[in-house]
Amino acid sequence: MSSEVPDYHKEQIKKVKSASRRYGRRDWFWNLLTILIPTILAGSYSWFEAGWFEVTKKKIISPKIPAGKKVKVLHLSDLHLSEVVSIKHIDQAFQEGMKNSPDVCLLTGDFITSQPTDAQLLDLRNCLAQYSKKIPTFACLGNHDGGYWSGKNGGFQTDEKIRAVLKDARVRLLDNQQVSVLIKGVPLTITGLGDLWSKQCRPEKCLNKKSYATHLLLCHNPDAKDILRDYHWDLMLAGHTHGGQFRIPFVNFAPFAPVKDLSMTEGLHSSHGKPIFITRGVGNVYGVRINCRPEVSLLELANS
Repeated sequence: MSSEVPDYHKEQIKKVKSASRRYGRRDWFWNLLTILIPTILAGSYSWFEAGWFEVTKKKIISPKIPAGKKVKVLHLSDLHLSEVVSIKHIDQAFQEGMKNSPDVCLLTGDFITSQPTDAQLLDLRNCLAQYSKKIPTFACLGNHDGGYWSGKNGGFQTDEKIRAVLKDARVRLLDNQQVSVLIKGVPLTITGLGDLWSKQCRPEKCLNKKSYATHLLLCHNPDAKDILRDYHWDLMLAGHTHGGQFRIPFVNFAPFAPVKDLSMTEGLHSSHGKPIFITRGVGNVYGVRINCRPEVSLLELANS
């Protein structure tokens, strides 16, 4: 015969177990959301930031510039054409720069990542050619553009394809070479060095003579500054760092920047008494940026 009086203790245990299962599932669901939502939002923002250009402007004083004259330089670096950086994105960077009517364009390497297809390289050639016909354009190469470092890291074994792209686009490649030019009546000496990581940085081949014109040095990796300290140049332009691609908010520190000297990852700095400007670059290698927008850099060279 069944008991007419319910077992209160057993009933309470059943209720606790049922509530535990019900609220356990609910708690698990909400805990999952608290993890997923910030992650999704952060990922979406970092993807958005990677395409959100910042146009920066700096005035750099050079006593060698004739009084009353100035030269506006468009400095772009690290285009990184790839599956995550489109030719449309690269073209947008040039468009933003050209709005400011620069007199000369200087490109400091890493035009690609990995091994773009021939069709992609043709798009890059066409993009560069569109702007090089408007203003004189000079370039140096970076570690991703082919050669020793690139071949060991999924890229082209040689830089032949990028050399061909630049040549066809009428971009003057300076590979441990120096040229003297006249821009808006202002004499400039422009030197381009080979890449440090690619073991092609050879300043002894092109920096022995002192220039009486303002001397602009194109060098992809700013870490090369230590081997360049005793050579003649007035302003070094570099990229490579992407500004760190991730910068810790508030302290503005870039712990993952691919350089030894983490004190110099973006902006205007001085090394051994000489100015170095490091741009954050146009593209990236992962498709995202965090607290580190891509940069279109405009430099005004003037006497005062």
